[in-house]
Amino acid sequence: MRLAVLVTHPVQYFAPVFRALSRFPDLEVEVFFACDHGTKSSPDPGFGTVFEWDSHPAEGYRSHYISTKPLSNLEGFSGIRLAGRAFKAIRKYHPDKVLIFAYTPLFITFSTLLLRAAGYSLMLRAETSEVALNRSFLKLAIRRLLLKFYYLQFDHFFPIGTHSRHHYKIMGVDERRLTTAHYSIDVDFFQKQVERWRPLRQSRRAVLGITPEDHVLLYCGKMYWPKNPLLIAQAIDLLSCVQKEKLWLLAVGTGELKDEFEEALRRQLGPRSMFVGFKNQSELGEYYAISDTLILPSQSGETWGLVVNEALQFGLRVIVSDKVGSACDLLNDSEKGSIFPSGNAEGLANAIAQSTEQKLPSLLEMKNLPHPKDF
Repeated sequence: MRLAVLVTHPVQYFAPVFRALSRFPDLEVEVFFACDHGTKSSPDPGFGTVFEWDSHPAEGYRSHYISTKPLSNLEGFSGIRLAGRAFKAIRKYHPDKVLIFAYTPLFITFSTLLLRAAGYSLMLRAETSEVALNRSFLKLAIRRLLLKFYYLQFDHFFPIGTHSRHHYKIMGVDERRLTTAHYSIDVDFFQKQVERWRPLRQSRRAVLGITPEDHVLLYCGKMYWPKNPLLIAQAIDLLSCVQKEKLWLLAVGTGELKDEFEEALRRQLGPRSMFVGFKNQSELGEYYAISDTLILPSQSGETWGLVVNEALQFGLRVIVSDKVGSACDLLNDSEKGSIFPSGNAEGLANAIAQSTEQKLPSLLEMKNLPHPKDF
């Protein structure tokens, strides 16, 4: 069996899946990337910084780059042109099946239509949800009409979780054509960071002036409107002085709301709010180990939220909004964390207050936690 995989660019979370597929003895896999974004220093509009992933997301399996253009070239006429190049490259590979990640941008859409017109058997693994975005009745009707036609191009689908599976059912996709493939992280990569940084937790906190009785909230991600980081400051403002005096906020990442977010937290917590900027994959372990509770207050577009997987592997509690796709799959009991209504500062404040009463598990207790692959 020869499998071609089509994806926009190397993504650190997809790499373990591609490496695992390439190890099957009766399966030949080649991944076709539209561009090389993330494999060399380049600007990311969401992070607002120049970066290069240090987790080598394009290594360990066969791959082919359609171009070395920026991500922005995957839209518009340039995206259509690249789709033609992708079609020719995949046709030359002679695959038995083609696995496509996502249904946008235009590059992906046109590549899909070209491949289907040529008779290839297609499979889809995309970030799909009916919950992540709020749409008007008209937009929702148009979207569903277009997607129902688009999904006719595929023979099989791999929903990433409960919300994703529900989406396909609404679109009329037969249950027999669905196989859930949960969004996941490279657990082996992060387990090495757990083993390195968890034993240093108390010493690293002491250097920063954090006592064992203090509670560290962690925000990790892009600081922009869809993730709604400003809600954290609003929620902390609702806490009492007693509740706030032992509270810290550690913010990892950057983005267009960084300055406003930092200013709001300074007013609430003073020097107990720490903004460390963008950190690469191999640098995240230290900040997870220092922290007690991850907060992901997204209000739009969070079809999964992979920082939740990472935080759980480090034994943190997690607070997420009900717009976060992984909530119903990963936070299925109160021991792991809590879910609050999106945009509700009071709900988040209550979740923070409840979380500060919980203690982070010790290393001994973590040995008895479910294996991270179970997450």
